[in-house]
Amino acid sequence: MKTIIYPFLTLLLFTLNGTAQIVTAKVVDEQQQPIEYVSIQLGPEYGVVSNAEGAFTIDLSKKGTADKVVFSSIGYKTIAVAVSDFTGGTYTMPIQINELDEVVVKKISATQILTEVIKNAPKNYASGPTKQTFFLRSSNDNKLINSEFELVKSSLINKSTLKDLNKDIQTAMEKSKGKRSQDFSESYGYLYQQDKSSKLVVEKAVELKNKEKDVSGGQTKKIMEVLKKHIDPSATYKVVSGWFTVDDSMKVSDLSKDKKEDVKTSSLKNRVKSLANTLNRFYENDELDFLTEFKRYTYTIEGYAPIDDATVYIIDFKPLKSSARYYGKIYVNAEDFAVVKMQYNLVDGKTSNKLNLKLILGVKIVEDRLKVNTTFAKNEKGQYAVNFVKEQKNNYMYMNRPMKLTKNKVDKNEEDKMLKIDILAEIDQQSTEELFIINNESLSGAQFGTVTETEKYDINYISKYDPAIWKDYNILAPVEAIKNYN
Repeated sequence: MKTIIYPFLTLLLFTLNGTAQIVTAKVVDEQQQPIEYVSIQLGPEYGVVSNAEGAFTIDLSKKGTADKVVFSSIGYKTIAVAVSDFTGGTYTMPIQINELDEVVVKKISATQILTEVIKNAPKNYASGPTKQTFFLRSSNDNKLINSEFELVKSSLINKSTLKDLNKDIQTAMEKSKGKRSQDFSESYGYLYQQDKSSKLVVEKAVELKNKEKDVSGGQTKKIMEVLKKHIDPSATYKVVSGWFTVDDSMKVSDLSKDKKEDVKTSSLKNRVKSLANTLNRFYENDELDFLTEFKRYTYTIEGYAPIDDATVYIIDFKPLKSSARYYGKIYVNAEDFAVVKMQYNLVDGKTSNKLNLKLILGVKIVEDRLKVNTTFAKNEKGQYAVNFVKEQKNNYMYMNRPMKLTKNKVDKNEEDKMLKIDILAEIDQQSTEELFIINNESLSGAQFGTVTETEKYDINYISKYDPAIWKDYNILAPVEAIKNYN
């Protein structure tokens, strides 16, 4: 009996011990308010970031020789907890912002600090081939303002059915007007960069979406759901909107699949690059005029805060002239004049992007209410790179366009079959993207050359949160809206 019990107990203890290495906790301030995007470090090689609700998950088995878990965030006192005492729960970080001595303020102004920032930026921020391990979470809160559809012509469906189908589609769309839906997408992978060249390798991608409640677009799919009883489910269709091909081989049976296969990598790569690269080279971005156009803004040195044995100036900026586009705060290392944190918000009434082709193409897109929060981490060479970005914005989208579905022929002698539709859709969307750069390492040019980009990848669709999906991955902990998604 002992020979059976002892190995069983040993296995049980090992399992319990292994499970205990994964710890979930929360970080708050002295008013018990969650602190978002705190760096929680376990030795020099491994760390995590708290999410928007202050929650995080850390794997203590990756401690190496580290004996402490260290919490750090600009404006808060750094705290350290012994690994042996780290069992989860809530940890409090006191606020720590000090006023600058009047003499110090007179010696250097905010604009002088920012001038030094731009001057020193080329040497302060990493260049050369790099490999960035990233986790990207995107979330959308969508509201369907208006939606109208009309089947105007068809050789796929007989005329007697066409009228009834129009009524069915319009009824389905009326039910969605004014309704909201939310969706989340998450991706984990590697971005390789050298000069202006880049390659993306996606390891995993997941989308959390309730397809039945979704109002975020995919208008063609909604129509196809109604039409699928009347068209060939085994056939594929070419979908064209105006002059543009939307899909070469849409298939009705693909609408309910739990996996979308062979998604082009280019779109995800552009999203990751636009978040990380724009900020890694912020000093070359004319759009961020608050860094150089000093006559447009008013600047105040609010004080300083210690972080990682350094002193950080806190500079507040606000519009002075109508040409100014932003307001926010810039955090600058007093020793090397590197920006270590930046928060900027688009002034009310300003737009970050605007496309109005209503008369020509029946399309209008407006992006506004932009908010960006980013932090930079220092590498072993003393250079900085983005380690976290949060971008929030509002998107208004209007589309009033014709759409044509043509059945792809199996036999060249087959009769042409097509369907023409008029579509109007008006959507208001609040989107958030959070990019966590888990690791940023240098490469040689030769190493970059050996990397092969995966041109396509698969997305797994889920309708309910599953904690096993990201098990053993270092990611942002899920917020409550994800955990309670339905």
